[in-house]
Amino acid sequence: MPTSPDVQNYHIGKGIVSFDEGSLGTFVDLGNAPSFVWEPTIEKLEHFSSREGVKTKDFTAVTQTGATITFTLDEITPETVRLFTLGEITTGVGGEVTISAFKNTEITGDIKMEGTNDIGQKGTFTATISIIPSGAFSMITAEDEFTTLELTAEVQRSDDGDFGVFTFPAPEVVGLEGGTTRGARVRAKAPATEDARAE
Repeated sequence: MPTSPDVQNYHIGKGIVSFDEGSLGTFVDLGNAPSFVWEPTIEKLEHFSSREGVKTKDFTAVTQTGATITFTLDEITPETVRLFTLGEITTGVGGEVTISAFKNTEITGDIKMEGTNDIGQKGTFTATISIIPSGAFSMITAEDEFTTLELTAEVQRSDDGDFGVFTFPAPEVVGLEGGTTRGARVRAKAPATEDARAE
């Protein structure tokens, strides 16, 4: 990976999104995904001193951490509609597929975004998520636009304490003992508590 500053670190994101329902080890390609966004959710409690004429902030405590993923799919298939509706698929004797909406209260599993971009580093992101439908399913569109499905997912905290893992590849550079360098893995972890820092 080039050392900053370097124009090769500018990024125009493209990638493939796949989902492993139930975290069983088998990822299914979800088709074309025009958008994939990871967003932290952090709640803070601020304390202000009242010892002067104008109160001033003297301490900030992080009280809650988390993350959400919002992604858009534009291939309308039984599988993507099932995820969007938290549905259950039934296949008839003639091969027709029926999706019963909200047969599930949640759908959980592992999501993976593999970067395929030509501009910038090809990063990979993985996390365990719980899918929550968001937006609307426009089955008829007033304008000539492609129909999309927007899904939001709550990232679940892993046993290692992270809310997703970002992996960036490194160039194959031969080391002093003939080995090669490894890609950089960045875990989005919750801040340590005061008790943990004291240990």
